[in-house]
Amino acid sequence: MKQRIGIIGGLGNEAMVDLVNKIASYPNHVEHEYVVFGNSRLAYKPEEVAQKWLPTDLPELRKYDTALYTLRLMQHLGTTAMGLACNSAHELFRDIVSDIPVPFIDMLKETAATEQGQTEDILVMGVTSLMESGLYQQALAEYGVPSFSPSTENQPKVMDAIYNSEFGVKTAQITPQAEQLLCDVITDEASRSSFKKVVLGCTELPLVLTPANVARFKANGMIPDYIDVIDASMVLATKLANAKGQAFELDVPMASFRRENLDWFLPFAIEVTSLSSIAEVQNRIFALTAQYAKSQNKAITGSYAHLPTLFFSKEAIDVKEKLIQLDIELIEADKLTDERVLDALAQHFSE
Repeated sequence: MKQRIGIIGGLGNEAMVDLVNKIASYPNHVEHEYVVFGNSRLAYKPEEVAQKWLPTDLPELRKYDTALYTLRLMQHLGTTAMGLACNSAHELFRDIVSDIPVPFIDMLKETAATEQGQTEDILVMGVTSLMESGLYQQALAEYGVPSFSPSTENQPKVMDAIYNSEFGVKTAQITPQAEQLLCDVITDEASRSSFKKVVLGCTELPLVLTPANVARFKANGMIPDYIDVIDASMVLATKLANAKGQAFELDVPMASFRRENLDWFLPFAIEVTSLSSIAEVQNRIFALTAQYAKSQNKAITGSYAHLPTLFFSKEAIDVKEKLIQLDIELIEADKLTDERVLDALAQHFSE
């Protein structure tokens, strides 16, 4: 039976593209079908980022209802295994997936498992909410691995490298400023503690700390030679590329999951013939988003600014039928024009 791998992104879509490219590095990826949903409405709005919210606050209620609908949509579209291209959102998704029969591959737990037997401290880097939640520290502790997070002086540098509206990773670019900030954090922490490994606990961080970049940073003396980088998204890609599961039909219509606080923006549903075409189309949408934002004197301050996009394998005929039933328009990858994207951006930014 052909596996249909479901990938949930949008937090941000840059990390989703990175995960897709990593799965494509495995030769057996061509044996699978894919549904890749970059639902940026899962993210916090710019004014909500880096604030503390109670589960009863509107931003959290909105994220919960949107995550629930997104997961059920992936089930409805026949995925046989799912993964989430965001570390910090695992806390929210874990509350929901227990009721969903499709296998969900937990990136944090799988990453922690790769370090079983490690006795030295590991530095975990990620967004502030993830650091404060202790999710990675707990996952590693379950395998007997000690860990710690950046100091109160260094954590804002990590956030700036990710979220800064001029040079942060979530603006869909990799800049020298972001590189320098992350290297500064690692180097400063290394001067304070004796660790040799860093877990990249935010899926934006591997976009900067790629193997090639890490080698360059070491050669230029920007980070210590002895530091090893653990890419959690690569761990997830490995598991998804080799996942074995099965699809489960919904017991009720999709409309049953449209709860009061659902944040829904019709995605571009794009039919693709390969994983590489997903990256190509999504990167073109990134460029148009940056172009549009600049024309409106606006900044891309976080994942919420990006368009929701849904990609699916051309041979997945039943996915086409189900999307049409949900009034989601289908577009072939080579027929998505710049004009259509810019029109959608105008609507998206006006909300």
